[in-house]
Amino acid sequence: MKIIKKILKHLKEYGLFDTVKWLYNCLLFKIRHRKVKSIDFDSLNVDSQYQKYLIPKTGINIFMVANVPYYDIGGGQRCSQLAKTFNKMGFNVIYLYAYKSSESMVFNMTMPMNAHIFIDDYIISKIENYAKEGDLFIFESPSEKFSKVLDFAIAKKGKIVYENIDNWETSLGSDVYDEKTLKKLLENADLLVGTAKPLVEQLEKYLKRYKINGKKTIYLPNAVDDELFCGLKKLEKPQDLVIDKKTFLYYGSLWGEWFDWDLLIDLALKHPRYSFNIIGDYNNVYNQYKNCPYNIHFLGLKKQYELPAYLKYVDYAMIPFKTGEIGDYVSPLKIFEYISMYTKVLCTELPDVIGYPNVYIGNTAEEWDKIIENDYKIDIEGADNFVEDNTWSNRVDKILNEIYPEINNSFLKNNLSIIVLNYNNKNIIFKSLNTLLKFNDIYNYEIIVVDNGSTDGSYEILKEKYTDKIKLIKNKKNGCASGRNLGATLATKKYLMFLDSDQWITTKYWLMPYETILKNVDNVGLIGWAAGFFNRDNAAYHVVDSFPYRYMPSNSLCRYDIGYLGSGGMIVLKEDFDKVGGFDLAYDPTCYEDTDFSVAIRNAGKELYYCPYLGIIHLPHQTTNSGSKEHTKLINEKQKYFTEKWLKKNKEVFKYKK
Repeated sequence: MKIIKKILKHLKEYGLFDTVKWLYNCLLFKIRHRKVKSIDFDSLNVDSQYQKYLIPKTGINIFMVANVPYYDIGGGQRCSQLAKTFNKMGFNVIYLYAYKSSESMVFNMTMPMNAHIFIDDYIISKIENYAKEGDLFIFESPSEKFSKVLDFAIAKKGKIVYENIDNWETSLGSDVYDEKTLKKLLENADLLVGTAKPLVEQLEKYLKRYKINGKKTIYLPNAVDDELFCGLKKLEKPQDLVIDKKTFLYYGSLWGEWFDWDLLIDLALKHPRYSFNIIGDYNNVYNQYKNCPYNIHFLGLKKQYELPAYLKYVDYAMIPFKTGEIGDYVSPLKIFEYISMYTKVLCTELPDVIGYPNVYIGNTAEEWDKIIENDYKIDIEGADNFVEDNTWSNRVDKILNEIYPEINNSFLKNNLSIIVLNYNNKNIIFKSLNTLLKFNDIYNYEIIVVDNGSTDGSYEILKEKYTDKIKLIKNKKNGCASGRNLGATLATKKYLMFLDSDQWITTKYWLMPYETILKNVDNVGLIGWAAGFFNRDNAAYHVVDSFPYRYMPSNSLCRYDIGYLGSGGMIVLKEDFDKVGGFDLAYDPTCYEDTDFSVAIRNAGKELYYCPYLGIIHLPHQTTNSGSKEHTKLINEKQKYFTEKWLKKNKEVFKYKK
């Protein structure tokens, strides 16, 4: 549907001939750059022609030692989320798993890691070339199948984390619970994690049972990928979602004895005009499936990235789990995702979720009925505050802080000025600033906000609430180039960083990958999180989002074979900024100013490094009417000026093309 709308819009604005030409070029590009990765791979393969442009990751490796593969339940389980988050923070990830997926449908999906390996008798020969002293090994169960990897981690003097994610003694039996392996994990762990409060208590009992002292145990429940599950995003309604008078949704595993089918069926029978949508593999619950009333709709399995659109269009999400000993050990991962999408949640009485925002507790259909009748309003502020403290980045931060405290010492501390532009962006700017302030302990950067003549009241709020925390200045006009130059005049630090007001920070270590590049790579002119290439007409064209893995192999930290960098997330020496004269004011109000600044730095003899691992989230096009006829006209005008300027000045700046 999105593609059809885009084609029709292009046809209306540019005519049939240009639209056909555009479609042909898009299709050709997709064919050339389409790469499908096999589901299991022992190591990442990178085309040799690109090797010379890549800077490899050389820091610690993260070994995720998991029960199931990354793609199980569409990539939504805990180990997958941790693996993805470590990768997003710039670490090498090697994913090892002991049991094949039991799902009837296996998704072939891109996986953010260096290797994805089934644990067998030859596992050590497959991973020994990766590992070095100090690497991090995270185990999610005391399975006997992990014993060789555990012995290897101990021999390599690796850092070991054991995550107690379930009551393995009773839930899955001896195949996953091996007492000898558990004892060895507890004895050698540098950190013990319980993902539910009773699981922390269980760890303490284990330590007492085996007379093991001096171990630190922390509570880290499940969390949310807030880049994917963001209630602010505009999403289209999935075609198979069944909408009725009231619409409900559950997704996740269906086969466990903890799932309360009676509760779900009772509510569905009582309300034939309510629709209950179930996402998950129902092949293993055929008896329940065939006995369900007609208004319970089984939609099958979905990939993790498809789920937010379903949550966007339902009245309630559900956690229909049985209470008691089984439920006490459950911290449902999905509940964090529900909350992040501003969805009201019906949940049974699970100890870990009581007090969560927008979560309403009841153990029977009658109790859920009363909640529905009350029609509670969504607490958006409460959800935002909760999500900020319960992201996967937050979970990883806490593990890293415990295991590697030395990474809290940054050479960027007191050396960085961050410049943020604001223009009528009241809905996002404060989220951006609040996270910049929240995650400033390590870096102690100064924050400069340039307001480009906002009329939505955001400048007045900034002046009232933030003047003691930021430097605030008002631009006389709305201009990206002039605004950033104005911000730079207030900067007092060695480095300048530019952020957009629709970007916010996700981790206390959000600048760590950039810091690694600045310390270890020669001739760095700019580092940026967004990048693109020139086409044959020397115009800014395909961006990195058009490529698998955003044009960055997961074993590489950065690369310099790109045409230009986007300004949102760009860092530069103030000395170099001043040397090239900052941004060209001819690009005001917007378009091409960052492309021009990028090639100006290249023209000055320094390289542009693209690094996708900056710890931010971007909700684009909040202040520009992107795709409109007026915006397209502006792009064309600035493109013409840019191309003519640099063809005369130095055409070598266009050398990286796609």
